[in-house]
Amino acid sequence: MLTDAKLTYVATLAELTISDVDRRHPDLAELVGPGNLWCVGVSQILAAQRSGDGSLRVAASLRAEDRHIGSRRALLDMFDGWDPSLTALIEAGDSAATPRRIEAMPIGTRWASQPGVTLIGDAAHLMPPVGEGANQAMLDAAELARELVANPAGPHSAIRAYEHEMFTRTRPIAEMSARVQAMMLSPIAAEDIIRFFTARPAEPASAD
Repeated sequence: MLTDAKLTYVATLAELTISDVDRRHPDLAELVGPGNLWCVGVSQILAAQRSGDGSLRVAASLRAEDRHIGSRRALLDMFDGWDPSLTALIEAGDSAATPRRIEAMPIGTRWASQPGVTLIGDAAHLMPPVGEGANQAMLDAAELARELVANPAGPHSAIRAYEHEMFTRTRPIAEMSARVQAMMLSPIAAEDIIRFFTARPAEPASAD
């Protein structure tokens, strides 16, 4: 109804679950700890996250080209040469890995405003999952609600105002998300991430 923008396939995420990890795999429970574990390799990431039900959610992030994950063995082959204490996270999964397509909308996607309909969240600006999607979705909802409350007799005007703000706000965030996604799966990702978090901010220009 609003746009014919096509999604771009940017990465593959293979997910596994290790249930009752403290009892069944105490070594892996200790490895991950109470939060998250991220291991960065050459165009690959192996991550694990503690869940409230006592399980671990294990996720392998791979390039979009690495989309054919037909078995646990195939996934292990992709991480051949990694330390066995890390690949044990794959071996301990309760079932075969579930591959998921990670997609993104073209940066700067816009549409002509239409009466009575708009988009928020991923439907409006799907980005690589680097930490901003949910934040922007919640802000979309809040901004749209604010415009509708402020102009109850003119919902189309409210939608136009929301869309203008949303398009302006999300474009630089989508650009940043694409850069971070590319960095995380680059051949030199570990070095890139260190530089990302340790780079000194630019000095302000002198007025002289």
